[in-house]
Amino acid sequence: MKQEELLQKYEDIIKEEINVKEIKNLDDSIKAKKIFKPIGSQLSAKFAKDTGKIIQFGKMGNIKQGENNQIIVFDNDWNERTLENSDYEIAYEWLDDNNIAIDNEIIARLDLEITPELAKEWVAREISRFLNQMRKDAKYNVDDKVHLAYQTDSEYLMEVMAKFGEFLQDEALIKEISHNTRTPAGDILAEFTSDDKMMMIALKK
Repeated sequence: MKQEELLQKYEDIIKEEINVKEIKNLDDSIKAKKIFKPIGSQLSAKFAKDTGKIIQFGKMGNIKQGENNQIIVFDNDWNERTLENSDYEIAYEWLDDNNIAIDNEIIARLDLEITPELAKEWVAREISRFLNQMRKDAKYNVDDKVHLAYQTDSEYLMEVMAKFGEFLQDEALIKEISHNTRTPAGDILAEFTSDDKMMMIALKK
């Protein structure tokens, strides 16, 4: 199965495991030169006196991809020698980005820019963790659905609550979310803070 097909098949699992929003192919801005690096000690045991020629022609670029990660090295007369993946390494030149990783000829780059949308999602996940801790402190049963009331003067937090309300309901078993203009009341009351923003949250069965 090709790498593109594998990424499509397991995209959701990969995104969940490494906590990324999107997976896409690298664009042409990534410049890399693949370098073939034969392992001399491995080759000597297999090819004896021909080892030097294999290394020479391999570095000249006289190589082609075989099956199962094999590399085929050929000389000017097209005589071929097959190398297993334990006989060589692949390195890359011109990759100087700290956010790039390489493994088994796969190049991956993480875009670590925190967009406003990602920042709000991060806050929503923090609120979710906060709500679940409140549930534990209130000694609710794991299947108890509760009401949430909150009060905040922060427009930013109100936007987060509005946009990620369904997410919070699913993650913390919330029946209903309401915004109060005064300090809310409930079985448990706690103050959530994010940077300089504050929100009072009450949960009630």
